[in-house]
Amino acid sequence: MSPQARPTGPLVDHVRNAILEGRFPPGSRLVQQELAALFGTSRIPLREALNRLEGEGLVVMSPNRGATVRPLSALDVADLFDLRLTLETMAVRGAAGQRADLRATVAVAAAAAAEAVQAGRPAALFHLDRDFHAGIAEQTGNRYLVEALGSQWSQIMRLMHAHLSIASYPAGVWREHAAIASAIAGGDGDGAVALITSHLVESRDLVLAHWSDARPTTS
Repeated sequence: MSPQARPTGPLVDHVRNAILEGRFPPGSRLVQQELAALFGTSRIPLREALNRLEGEGLVVMSPNRGATVRPLSALDVADLFDLRLTLETMAVRGAAGQRADLRATVAVAAAAAAEAVQAGRPAALFHLDRDFHAGIAEQTGNRYLVEALGSQWSQIMRLMHAHLSIASYPAGVWREHAAIASAIAGGDGDGAVALITSHLVESRDLVLAHWSDARPTTS
């Protein structure tokens, strides 16, 4: 990124996006002097941004190495999806109790997702996916649930950027989203739980399959 192309907006968002999109790979050092030049800022706000990203689990700060991008293991992936299953089954059941009707919103998002696929914009596609799941939690009215799930989105998005692409993104995702939204609107908590469980298990297995393909094997 040249000095003329320095981004505007919150610094932490730009550093986070660079990590999520793989411009700073897992395990790489985040040298503050280089980052300050890259983003056109001083070290103090940069240090604050890195500290915030450490809180999100994206960065590891150590006295010897400074800041590094936190690596993720297959166990991390499995544990993250276990947590998602717990939180999101709570979310769909709570939203179904409210008979929240997200069907029109999902239809609009599905059309936008199709456009993102056609245009080859995976970041837009992944954000639409996140917004669908986050939107269900918001319908419960449980702010603690919303915050608990929201605190995991950085890691979830990092996995999507690292292990999914336009080509590998499942074609039926938005049909599954629509089915979940219909169950919630109809007050069918058990049905919504079954659908979200199947949906997340499929996502987990897909990410882990790509994870295994991407890892070097030892003989």
